[in-house]
Amino acid sequence: MSPGAGGLAPERRASEEFTERADALAFFLKAAGDAPRLLTVDDSAGCPLHNALAALQWTGVTGLFQTADRLHAAWFAAETGVAVIERVVDGEPVYRFVGPRIEAPLKAPVDGTPVVDEEYVLAYEFTERWNAIAHFLVTTQGRGALLALFAPRAPEIDHVRRWLLELFQGPVPEGADHLHAAWFATTAAGFLFPPTTLADRRPRGWTYLGLGSGRED
Repeated sequence: MSPGAGGLAPERRASEEFTERADALAFFLKAAGDAPRLLTVDDSAGCPLHNALAALQWTGVTGLFQTADRLHAAWFAAETGVAVIERVVDGEPVYRFVGPRIEAPLKAPVDGTPVVDEEYVLAYEFTERWNAIAHFLVTTQGRGALLALFAPRAPEIDHVRRWLLELFQGPVPEGADHLHAAWFATTAAGFLFPPTTLADRRPRGWTYLGLGSGRED
């Protein structure tokens, strides 16, 4: 399997299986190269796959997320979600925490500026990435969250949405209903799924699925 950014991207749809998480993550990072990626911050299964796609579609329709935004952190449940996005405002990057009012801590962050205050949604804007991430982790406790790590930049919302849609167009590994890690680039993407027990009670180990072809910019 060739690297993502900076080298040849994976073939249209190619998969590898692993018995150990360490081996799966090592393969994932090598395949990603310099491409933006999201990773689970703990040993949980990760983010529910269908919830993530539904939330990204909904936030795009409502205008909470814009296609040029970059996704730095995400936590999606069945009926709610919390995220940190990067947006360029007046030529400068700002980091926006977006979450449901019922999930947000009662005390607002002292270093965040309120930018959305609606019936079901609160959003705070930060000038520093790690301040936004810290508020995100306080709100979600991090379990099952995805963070942009080990890359020079976070993935663009447009790439995340497009490759998740592409993922669902073809065969997805059986039982793959959570996303443990993913990388996203212009012409390729890669997804890492955690182990599960299949319908016939056979165990399935860690599965990496690469999508796309061509050379990254």
